[in-house]
Amino acid sequence: MKFKKSSAVLLFITLYGVNYFVFERIFFFNELLSLIGFIYFIQHSFTRDYKFRSPQSIIYKSVLLFILLCGFYALLSLWLKTNWYYYFRNLSIIYSVFGFFIGYRLYFDQFDFFNKLKGTIYGYALIAFSFGSPSFIDRNAYSFWFALLQKNWKIVAVFGFIVLHILYLISYTSLTIIVIMMSVLVMRFVIKTYAQFKLMVLVAFIAFSIIFVLAVPYLKTYGHGGYFLFGNVVHVYSQHSWFWIDHNSSWRLLFWYRTVIETFPQNLLGIGIGTPLLPYMQNMNTTQLPFNDEQIAHVIGTHNTFITVMVRFGIFSILLLAIIYRSIFSEFFRYKQYYLKNKNDVGLFLSFLVLTIVGLFNLLLETPTLSVLYWVSLGFVAKAINNRKNGNYEVQNM
Repeated sequence: MKFKKSSAVLLFITLYGVNYFVFERIFFFNELLSLIGFIYFIQHSFTRDYKFRSPQSIIYKSVLLFILLCGFYALLSLWLKTNWYYYFRNLSIIYSVFGFFIGYRLYFDQFDFFNKLKGTIYGYALIAFSFGSPSFIDRNAYSFWFALLQKNWKIVAVFGFIVLHILYLISYTSLTIIVIMMSVLVMRFVIKTYAQFKLMVLVAFIAFSIIFVLAVPYLKTYGHGGYFLFGNVVHVYSQHSWFWIDHNSSWRLLFWYRTVIETFPQNLLGIGIGTPLLPYMQNMNTTQLPFNDEQIAHVIGTHNTFITVMVRFGIFSILLLAIIYRSIFSEFFRYKQYYLKNKNDVGLFLSFLVLTIVGLFNLLLETPTLSVLYWVSLGFVAKAINNRKNGNYEVQNM
């Protein structure tokens, strides 16, 4: 049987997605896939007389605007950057976006490919978890693969999904994995309409906002005891017993306070790339990370990828992402019966949801170890929506 070029690209994506320790950190698959996506973009964006063309897709056009906006900040950052090293380290946030065009162009090819490969991926995941080492599998991406490859979501699949996540929780303490498990099950089986989904998001946002506002007086004390890059987190924890429940979550609240609230409204314009997220002192190492404060301040994300994007590229970047997400979730719930019948597409939406939740609490768009996977996934979803529209499927009752 002839081996198609698209199969090679999809194999690269699979290897990258199951083990970035090898295929990104050693072989730079994120950069390879970004280059392939850029080539796809050039091949399909211009006619023979060099006129630009793009599909009639809100998501597609929003991604193009996102690239243009980030490109503007990349040019502006030539004057804002600290040095070339940090500039190019941050540049992956921008060039990884071209992975979107891989997903958009290989939407049809990926169904048969992943169907043949899913047994191997499941088997690899079981082996990886039996060893209990994150070097075997990306712990933030395994839920993505399960959601992507499982097409029917019948009782056996649901049971397997829950069991795998419980095993994950036994091996690794993670609030993220709890949110992923609950969100996927609720979105697939509980929420019926887009109105219900919006209500759920609104309630979650209000609940988080209340918690955050109540925490702010304690977070403000981070400067106690002198300079630390992230602030005196131990002193903050000591202000209230709740902060000791989960240090990772408490640290994130402090980081979000410093990058969103403390620097408002200057952060609405964006700081560009190659610039520090936090003020730092030269030749100091005040964290437990094996790098000095200067490097960490430039290359780390806020552990909410959307906050990182806003801080670096301004509020308009978040507005573009908001348009994308509104298009996706309104589409999914409005035409849910269509996507349930076309079971291949259900996995695309749920796997994209998984990556979104990962990004709410971790590095995603700003790290070359996951960013292309996000953009490829978005490309799959955008093409699924466009394919449905071309089929002239009638709208479901809300």
